[in-house]
Amino acid sequence: MQPERRTLLKILSATALPLDTVQAAIQCAGTAPASDLANYKFVFFTPGEQALLENLMELIIPSDAHSPGAKAARVPAFADLLISTGTDRARSAWKAGLAAFATAATTQPLEAVLAKAADEEASPQSDLGRFFIDLKRMTVDGYYTSTLGIMQELGYIGNQHLTSAPGCDHPEHKGN
Repeated sequence: MQPERRTLLKILSATALPLDTVQAAIQCAGTAPASDLANYKFVFFTPGEQALLENLMELIIPSDAHSPGAKAARVPAFADLLISTGTDRARSAWKAGLAAFATAATTQPLEAVLAKAADEEASPQSDLGRFFIDLKRMTVDGYYTSTLGIMQELGYIGNQHLTSAPGCDHPEHKGN
């Protein structure tokens, strides 16, 4: 009996990564709708930074009637995994960025601090504005590579054999 192609690819790709990265990825991979952060142990962010990161990411992609938000999709765990295995420069930037948000949030609500940083997105003038770009990118990347983001939010149902190419059914595109 020959192993399946997917099994071989998993084994081959896992051998190219350091063991701790593979173990963290396996823990972080269970992003089914019922999962939570209980299976992933944060290795980089402190508990206070983790809580702040969860709040910030949930403000960027909140839960709504259609789908859960960033926290349910385990985006903070995704960020911890990537930053913990990243460069020293990235780790320093994330520590400094979260510290800047924490400091600014002592004088005004976190939502207001995030909104002010987001206003600078096109042309960042402050450390918060510059960090917001990385924070938003990480949040979006983590969310839309999670099971919740891909399947529930985007409605991706997997590779399917189609016998025809369905047309666009958006009302605004009917005349084209």
